[in-house]
Amino acid sequence: MSRWKIILRAWPPAGAVLVILSFLVTAFWLWHAITGSPDWELGWLEPLAGFLAGAGAFIVAAILIFRRVDHAEAETTPYGLARGLATGYYFNYIRPVVTTILDTEHTLHQDPVLQERHQIEGLVVGLPQDLEEFNPDNHPEVYDSFSKGDRAPFDLVSIEIVIPKRRPIYTKLALSKTCSTALVVDIPTTLSVIPDFAAFFAEQELANSAGADDGVVEAREQNVTNKQTNQFKEVLNEFIETVNTVGSKEQRTRSPACVLHVVPVKRLARRMDELADH
Repeated sequence: MSRWKIILRAWPPAGAVLVILSFLVTAFWLWHAITGSPDWELGWLEPLAGFLAGAGAFIVAAILIFRRVDHAEAETTPYGLARGLATGYYFNYIRPVVTTILDTEHTLHQDPVLQERHQIEGLVVGLPQDLEEFNPDNHPEVYDSFSKGDRAPFDLVSIEIVIPKRRPIYTKLALSKTCSTALVVDIPTTLSVIPDFAAFFAEQELANSAGADDGVVEAREQNVTNKQTNQFKEVLNEFIETVNTVGSKEQRTRSPACVLHVVPVKRLARRMDELADH
């Protein structure tokens, strides 16, 4: 590919048009200054040329920055991180927990922690959205928001779910203080790897480009984080929809669709209150 073709391919059309217009206005202004023709007052051409050049340069710079930020998504695609995390979380946690909840004969339902008056109604999963929410060190604060204090609606306890032919699952159970509802609750710690993954690709901008700055790196990191989180949720929804479709055909008192609830972390407490009719 020739150098001219490379320039034409890479140059943003909007910025190119403005820069070319600026060049034409400047050329016409210079021609008028030399020849005196046409016999008009053209002092306004100078600020117009400056405006067009500045606007064109701004658009070119902005589009090139956006391209650098958006390119971070393409760089992460071959790794399939979100799909791998979602697949592992679904088969290692969601599927066995939901199966246990639906199995009324499972020993979990006779666990003394249920105090003979609570019944496990479902699993509520809170998906992180912001960078701070991915850090497992911040999860206790989320759990405390609905389980600590005299006015907290739930008591939170740790439980062990025995799964045949595999390791037990250690998770949390929220017991309503005002009704018989109990809910298994979880914030996936497996997602804590996403910010590190995003930071790795964002920092490649600093290593590979002399013109990179912290603002571009931060934008690339947030872009990758959002993309991977959305992909995680999409893949998780694919599995959930499949399970719901199959489960709806089974002869059970409750289908998986009634048991599993996936919401953003910020809506976790609200969804739990809704399920417990608080």
